[in-house]
Amino acid sequence: MKRYKEIMRRAAEGGVTLGVIFVCIFLLEASISPLMRLMALGLMIYVPIFVYRKIRNTHFASFGATPFSGLWLEGIMLFLHGGIILSIGVFIFIEWLVPDFLPAMIAQFTAYLDSNPQFMNAGIDAEQATTAFRGLRSIDVAITLLWPVLLSGSIASLVIAAIAKSKPVPPPSLPNF
Repeated sequence: MKRYKEIMRRAAEGGVTLGVIFVCIFLLEASISPLMRLMALGLMIYVPIFVYRKIRNTHFASFGATPFSGLWLEGIMLFLHGGIILSIGVFIFIEWLVPDFLPAMIAQFTAYLDSNPQFMNAGIDAEQATTAFRGLRSIDVAITLLWPVLLSGSIASLVIAAIAKSKPVPPPSLPNF
């Protein structure tokens, strides 16, 4: 039972950092600057590296005794905690910091539909699509972001846990007397 608590504690602590990374990715992607979007891409590439390091450290700390399912669980919980922090950050951003964000995104989406003739030929009406998105609230966006984070995080954690579990554990260091 102690190992289970240790995994959950490690996941909760690492999930806070992962959540901050997710919020930074969202904020950088919400900007217009190509440099900011490039920085967001760098953070996206760093996410699996971060999760791998956390899972590998758990594997090494237990001298290889943590089962694969425990390492996978830690990865899932990392993404769960990070996704919750992402949802809270996105909600605060859309609701209070930039309340015009959703209407601007809907207007941008409508302009995109109007400017592309392939959507008109496919029978997609820009006004109809805009009407469908007008009822969108900030809490809807925040909660909806949680599900893809959990799904992709579960799959990524499966692969990352398998890679971490395959690494040989270094022998414990002996104290110098």
